[in-house]
Amino acid sequence: MQPAESSPDPLSHLAPITRTSVNESVYQALRNKLMHGEYRAGQTLGIQYLADALGTSTMPVREALRRLVAQQGLEPLPNGTTRVPLITRERLADIRRNRVLVEGTALEWAAPHLGRAQLDELEKLANEITLARRTREGVATSLEKNLVFHFTLYQAAQSPVLLALIESLWLQSGAYLRATREFLHTAEQPADHLHEQTVAALRAGNPAKARQRIEADISWIFDRLDIDLK
Repeated sequence: MQPAESSPDPLSHLAPITRTSVNESVYQALRNKLMHGEYRAGQTLGIQYLADALGTSTMPVREALRRLVAQQGLEPLPNGTTRVPLITRERLADIRRNRVLVEGTALEWAAPHLGRAQLDELEKLANEITLARRTREGVATSLEKNLVFHFTLYQAAQSPVLLALIESLWLQSGAYLRATREFLHTAEQPADHLHEQTVAALRAGNPAKARQRIEADISWIFDRLDIDLK
C-alpha cells in the first residue's frame, strides 16, 4: 500500500508580514533631517514640539532622540532636552579625518562588488548631482542624491558594522553640511566633477584613485567651513 501523499503546507506560501513601527518611522524622519543638515548647530529639539510636528505621542520621539544621542548625532543637555552639537574647529577636524578614513576604506572594500549596473546608476547620480547644484533651487535635490550616491557605494562593501559607523559620522556632519550649503550653488563648488571621476576610476579598475577622489569630495566641504572659521 502506497503511503498517502502529504499535502503541501499552506503556510509555506505566505510571505512574512513586515510593519514599520511608529518608533522606527519617527527615528527615520529625525535621522534624515539631521543627515541633510536641516537642523542648525546648537538647535534644541523639544520633545513635545517634535511630537506635535510629527503627529505622534512623545514616547516614540523620546526613543528616537535616545538613539540619535547614542549615535552622537545629538547631545543631551542637563535639563533633559537634546540639541544639535555646536560647531568647533576641533570637532570639525575630528569628524573630517574619521570620515576620510572610514569612507575611503568602505569604497575600496566595495570596489570588487560593483557591477556594471551599479556603476551605471552611480554615474547617473553623479551627473544629476552636478546638474542640480547649478541652481539654488536644486541644492536640496543635490544633497539627497549625494547621500544616495555615497551610500550606494558603501553598501556594496558588504559590511554592516562599517556602514553603521559611516551613518553615525554622517549624522554628526549634518550641522556642518547646513553651514556650508551656500557653497553648493556658487563658483565655490567643486569644479573637477569628483563624483564622476570616482565612478570613472572604478570602471577602470583603479580603486586607489577612486578612493583619492571620494576623499577629496568628503574633504572639500569641511575645508570650506574650516576656512570660514579661521
